[in-house]
Amino acid sequence: MPIPADIRDELARRRFAEHREADSDTRKDYVRTALACWAWCMLGIAFIALSLHLTDMTIAEALFWSGLGIGNAGMIFTLLAAYRRGEKRGDW
Repeated sequence: MPIPADIRDELARRRFAEHREADSDTRKDYVRTALACWAWCMLGIAFIALSLHLTDMTIAEALFWSGLGIGNAGMIFTLLAAYRRGEKRGDW
């Protein structure tokens, strides 16, 4: 038995609104992830830049490698968290 037209139209409107909301949530999460990756990158670059201005090689080398670790690890874990959130939402 086919669904009446008025009920079918109401279901279509409701599903379209849910789809728009889901797309909005996904877009917000992408922006949040991009900003977090940018922040981790800037923090890592700040450590590396500080290491370039120091004259003590021991501290400069520690800051350089810390900058690489902080920047790369921060971006990797941010992207992994975004993937987990996307899986939970059902994006992929």
